[in-house]
Amino acid sequence: MAGANSNFNITELDFGSIKDSLKNYMKDNGVLNDYNYEGAAISTLLDVLAYNTQYNAYYLNMVANEMFLDTALQRNSVVSQAKLLNYIPQSAIAPSATINLRVNQVTDASLTLPKYTSFLSEAIDGINYNFVNTDSHTVNVVNGVAQFNEITLKQGSSQVYSFLVDVGTNTKSLFKLPDTNIDTTTLLVAVQESSSNNYLTTFSPASDYLTLNNSSAVYFLQEGLNGYFEIYFGNGILGKALKNGNIVKVSYVTTQGLSGAGANNFVIMNTIAGYSNTVVTPITSASQGSSRETIDSIKLQAPKSYAAQNRAVTKDDYITAIQQNQLGYSFDAVNVWGGQQNDPPVYGRVFVCMKPTGGYTITQNQKAKLIKDVLKPISIMTVEPTIVDPDYTYVQITANVLYDPKKTTASATQIKAAVRSVIYSYSLSTLNTFNSTFKASDFNNRINAADASIITNEISIKLQKKFFPNLSTPTTYKLYYGTELKKGMFLSGILSTPTVVYRNPLNLAQTIQGLNIEEVPSSTGGVESITVTNPGFGYEYPPTVTVLGDGSGATAEAVVVNGIIKQINVLTKGVGYTSAIVTITNKSNDTTGTLGAATVALEGKFGTLRTYFNDTLNVKTVFDGNIGTVDYKSGIITLNAFAPIIVDNELGQLTMTVTPTSTIISSSYNRIITLDEYDPQSIIVNVTAKTT
Repeated sequence: MAGANSNFNITELDFGSIKDSLKNYMKDNGVLNDYNYEGAAISTLLDVLAYNTQYNAYYLNMVANEMFLDTALQRNSVVSQAKLLNYIPQSAIAPSATINLRVNQVTDASLTLPKYTSFLSEAIDGINYNFVNTDSHTVNVVNGVAQFNEITLKQGSSQVYSFLVDVGTNTKSLFKLPDTNIDTTTLLVAVQESSSNNYLTTFSPASDYLTLNNSSAVYFLQEGLNGYFEIYFGNGILGKALKNGNIVKVSYVTTQGLSGAGANNFVIMNTIAGYSNTVVTPITSASQGSSRETIDSIKLQAPKSYAAQNRAVTKDDYITAIQQNQLGYSFDAVNVWGGQQNDPPVYGRVFVCMKPTGGYTITQNQKAKLIKDVLKPISIMTVEPTIVDPDYTYVQITANVLYDPKKTTASATQIKAAVRSVIYSYSLSTLNTFNSTFKASDFNNRINAADASIITNEISIKLQKKFFPNLSTPTTYKLYYGTELKKGMFLSGILSTPTVVYRNPLNLAQTIQGLNIEEVPSSTGGVESITVTNPGFGYEYPPTVTVLGDGSGATAEAVVVNGIIKQINVLTKGVGYTSAIVTITNKSNDTTGTLGAATVALEGKFGTLRTYFNDTLNVKTVFDGNIGTVDYKSGIITLNAFAPIIVDNELGQLTMTVTPTSTIISSSYNRIITLDEYDPQSIIVNVTAKTT
């Protein structure tokens, strides 16, 4: 029997291999010789045994997979494994908006905006969403006006529940919160002594277990195996234990997640203490909402949270703390770097930059809360966390597409729409985050794959910076594009939109309308410097240096020290160069020196910016010939003491557009490369049909 059993190949789990092993056993056993005859009854029994073995093997394999976080597929298995790492999956996060609220004709000395006051948003895709404030606010009334400033609204509806404590039937004091779309960052828990005693004790979420004792008024939160969140309480050792007759009161906001993102105008749905003369002024539109954490995200974040151990030492610790904050802030991307990496270095600081979900920047109040409640408590004592805003560089893409109409039933308009969709989708997945790289070749490949009829395409890009100038005080701005910029030759390569209005410095009562910013077009220039890239060796005499290019008149000489080229001095700069190279050749009496090499830098590393307007005859008139500079090499525009009084659009936003020298552009630190989804000119597609 042992010999027969040795014929089984237990590592093969497919049906055919299992049945072959069973046949080998029957062959060696010699009792039933018709095992290999498909019409025999024993063949059917072998099929049943093989199927049964395969089903059991598959089931046990699945069970084994669900026992480990990396391989688990079921949400309840992933949540259960994450619980061992003390990780609580993130609930849905309600998008948050900020408003100012003014109540007029108030006769009381003070006025309170109650918690959970309802506001209705503007329609988004035809749907109006409910928003509520999660905190009450009280202000003094001045001249009949109650002014509530920077009120945070969250999308959703308030829910309030009470649970009676019965230690006999619920020994763990565990209560299920009966809403799957709860935003747990809005969860408030209090315990009433009894139905006859209204005294309330507020319970806080448990965080630092080492500080808990038998009187700590804390609750614990977890996601249950059925997908609902649950709260439970201490046992009298770790956390205060509940008593029979206690009443647990919970309130929170249930949300529709990302659906309400972008709302920016609201109408209050309730009177406030009977007062109905109200004015709601939007400050920031609804953003930072998110859906319930996915299985893949739990697998990624749970080990990071465990590794951080509620302290911030490494870069990843800070990122984990920000992403897992319990303040209700949601972020698409987070980047962290040490102050020693700055230029110039800022020692003793760590810099944090975040791109909020559905928005561009976070408010000063949100920054303060993140530092106070999230970063400071876990940072090393000698390290000061500092939050900086993202610096966005917008890419404007023009794609010229050639297609064969014989290979498609799609119209030129449909192909154009497909190309736009491909460009936008790829930019969302590749850009719009920190440390990303824009590569024109990637876009070329995706565009070619948008439709089988597309033969080829070419793209050109421009880069834009968008900012809101100070309209009351002259201010200096530095715009970092992160790549080398092209110089305008005879025509400006740097332009601004829209126009701005300035005061006439000679007559302050007069304004100059329709001003634009442009680069002073560069004329062709001379050689500014020559840099040695290889000093060579063996030179007895200085070699001959020759400048070759599309200009004329540039001369230079080499300085040789100990047989190598130490430097090359420019003797005459010449004129008319837009490109140049240098050659190094031995003099006739020197046959030993070799391998010397150098590169040429032409004049024009820096450029000048000016303002101009077109008069009634459409003649360009320069208003100010020097309002800033351009560092072409570093890709930096500086506007000095820039002082417009009006920017000619509704937002008051100014855009500076440049042309980069390369179509490969990378971001670093707080810089993000992205497409402006609200700008119809961010993607321009020109489609041409091939003619025969």
